[in-house]
Amino acid sequence: MVRQRGRSNPRLGWESCMKMIVLAVAAAMGLGAQPTVSVDDLPRPETFGIKGVTRPSQDAVMGFSFPTSVLEVLVSDGDVVTMGAPLVRADDREAHSAVVLQTIRAQSRIDVLAEEKALELAEVELSATKTAFEGGGGSSIELDRAQLGADTAKLRLEASQQRFQEQQVQLEQLQIRFEKHTVNAPFDGVVESVIVAVGDTVRDSDPVVRVVSVDPLWIDVATPTEQTMGLKAGDPAWCLVRIGDDLRLMNATIEGISPVADSVTGARRVRVEASNPELLPAGLTVFVRFAEPGDAWAELSAKRGQDGVSSDG
Repeated sequence: MVRQRGRSNPRLGWESCMKMIVLAVAAAMGLGAQPTVSVDDLPRPETFGIKGVTRPSQDAVMGFSFPTSVLEVLVSDGDVVTMGAPLVRADDREAHSAVVLQTIRAQSRIDVLAEEKALELAEVELSATKTAFEGGGGSSIELDRAQLGADTAKLRLEASQQRFQEQQVQLEQLQIRFEKHTVNAPFDGVVESVIVAVGDTVRDSDPVVRVVSVDPLWIDVATPTEQTMGLKAGDPAWCLVRIGDDLRLMNATIEGISPVADSVTGARRVRVEASNPELLPAGLTVFVRFAEPGDAWAELSAKRGQDGVSSDG
């Protein structure tokens, strides 16, 4: 076999040409570019701002206001709930029976109708007695007795009408007591923990379920008093959350500033409200600042504004 030397392979030349074209297109589109913010360029998170801890903006630990037993648990840890949703139900069978019985009483007008008929009869008798007296066929004592009978019947009718209204109020009271046998979500949030199980007996002081709201989150920041003098509610704040080696920036605003400074630390409590659409858990370490970030932090903030931040710390 005779080998030819000094001749180029047409296929290899075509592949090299295509590689060059692909690289050129990638460079033009920025596909091969490195992130503008390098983790190595960022200072330590502690330099971003004042250290704090995130906590739920709403936090409710609920139970029953009377001793009872748990009949039904309707949620589990981590469930997302809306305001008014039932969470835990106590044994409400006796309370339900009381409501049913009182409903029957509250809807019944038998006593009122009976007293109305009694009044009609008394008025008929009074009219007949008056006619007889005026015709000389009756005494004044009989007339007075008939008049008193009519007046008494009228009072009895008014008393029955009042009792009928009282039955409505008692029904409302029993309905409120019945509703207390179910613990409902006080706001939109997440079930942090269910503390009881079906069949458990609880006292009036025992917690049964905890619901929290983590969007938004609250951070109470002990801020040097001199830094707080120019701040007011509604001003922006910048929060850097650290989750292990991951850093995230959160949009925030000042919710309120304590009117009292700590004489020992020389700090005031500034409450910051941070939007948390990603539902990050409460209890995370966060660094808060009230001046717009500069230098490397500014680049991180700009990147967060474009597509969110998640760096390797």
